[in-house]
Amino acid sequence: MRANLSIAGGLLFAIGATGCGLNRDHETERRRVEQDRSSAAFRAGQAAHKVANGAEKAAAAAGRKIGEATRKAREGWKDEQQRSHDAR
Repeated sequence: MRANLSIAGGLLFAIGATGCGLNRDHETERRRVEQDRSSAAFRAGQAAHKVANGAEKAAAAAGRKIGEATRKAREGWKDEQQRSHDAR
């Protein structure tokens, strides 16, 4: 009986110690993330990410403009070809 109580007490102590350790690890992780976010490298990464997103949007817009210009040029060539064909 006494052995069972000491085993149960040991298990409760181990579980409690583990729980406290997990909470401490969570707090340490939270502090580390907070420190990382305030670091110069993190801010530089954010700035680079914003620049990359802006460049991607600008490239997409340029692609759309080129596509539109190509379409208009093709229509113009077709119209010119039709006019020259009708003139014959």
